Amino acid sequence: MTSADQLRLASEFDPATREQWQALVEKVLRRSGTEVDGRPEDLLATETYDGFSLQPLYTSDDRAPDAGFPGVSPFTRGTRPDGTVAEGWDVRQRHEHPDPAVTRQAVLTDLENGVTSLWLVIGAAGLPLDSLADVLSEVYLDLAPVTLDAGADFAAAARALLDLHDDKGVQASEVRGNLGADPIGLRARTGQAQDLDGAVELAVSVAGRYAGLRSVVVDALPYHGAGSSDGQELGYALATAVAYLRALTDGGLSVDDAAWQLEFRYAATADQFGTIAKLRAARRLWARVAEVVGTGTAVPQHAVTSTTMMTRRDPWVNMLRTTLACFAAGVGGADAVTVQPFDTAIGLPDAFARRIARNTQSILMEESRVAGVIDPAGGSWYVERHTDELAHAGWAVFQEVERAGGIVAALDSGLVDERIAAVRDARTRRLDGGEEVITGVTVFPDRNEKPLTREPAPPLPHGGLPRVRYAEPFEAALEGES
Repeated sequence: MTSADQLRLASEFDPATREQWQALVEKVLRRSGTEVDGRPEDLLATETYDGFSLQPLYTSDDRAPDAGFPGVSPFTRGTRPDGTVAEGWDVRQRHEHPDPAVTRQAVLTDLENGVTSLWLVIGAAGLPLDSLADVLSEVYLDLAPVTLDAGADFAAAARALLDLHDDKGVQASEVRGNLGADPIGLRARTGQAQDLDGAVELAVSVAGRYAGLRSVVVDALPYHGAGSSDGQELGYALATAVAYLRALTDGGLSVDDAAWQLEFRYAATADQFGTIAKLRAARRLWARVAEVVGTGTAVPQHAVTSTTMMTRRDPWVNMLRTTLACFAAGVGGADAVTVQPFDTAIGLPDAFARRIARNTQSILMEESRVAGVIDPAGGSWYVERHTDELAHAGWAVFQEVERAGGIVAALDSGLVDERIAAVRDARTRRLDGGEEVITGVTVFPDRNEKPLTREPAPPLPHGGLPRVRYAEPFEAALEGES
């Protein structure tokens, strides 16, 4: 026997056929009292909110387009040839506590215990702008990149952060992070018109001096947070990126320089395969746009564990949800990952919750070695097919937005809100009917649970797309029973 024969692990078994599998499944279904009329797998398929079905079995017949190689367009398998094997992904933690002293200590604790970059919320929803220097006074900014989230005050916050780099003697070539300009995302959150000129001016000034610094975030979280499907999240993010690309090139940047200023931000959920496929599809979609406009620049992805899946009741289960989401983000090839603390839905996270959030990432990278394999889901018939279907769903949404005049026009006309509302309502109906469940809330609730209390978080911007947390109405009903 040759070494090649020895590697054929199933060579001693007769090949299984789909017909055999169907017969076994049909037998089990009939025993459970389910009538089978037609293909048994049709009874087990799950309809997605993007209009295609997830099958219970995928085989070599379910082929998808060639995903290529890591580090090579269309970047489905990742933007770097070596993935995150060498250093792992960027562990980026969010800080929004309005007390500068509390945030300063939390920042230092995070950086001393595995966090590699900071995401700071500035303004009414977070830290006072004039406290930035105090909060970062003991941080080595050449080692710990900062991403800002300052809403409409992004220009002032950017100036303050860059001045701080100068004060600390950080060379312009060593400045990393993102200044966080996202007027379209703010428009989606607040419903208020936002001018792109300030973002363009900031990007132009950054591109001329700071070779490693980005200035614009393409934030898909407002759409996900309103209840969008994965395909909608992808399509609206892509439309936003194209709008920024047009504005930046109109402002004088080359296509390559304009693309380099961008960073995508997506939600990661407890649907691990959906998240993996979404991040892979997102890179493929951007690669198509890049090909059309004439750039080969890959844009990094920042994955954030979803707020829509978080619960106030039985919040400990949130640790499991965020672990799944973080695993999926890492496997899906995210460049940076933020795990939200398990008590985020209750108020401002405490030190224990923050520790669990950062240690979730450390365990997955350092102990489970999730970052040690390049595109580990690649080649899976299920993942490759799901990636392809999501890419087509996202592209269809993008085309609809472009026909409507672009993402800003689609937001102003109510098209985006209308499309997302349909998905949100469909998901709510599934939850009401028990087709989808929320562990600890819609199933297995502890009616004698002692609730956690936390300091209230500052109010987030509102007035535009709604913010959804699917457990909320069910939690209210449970609290009404007690």
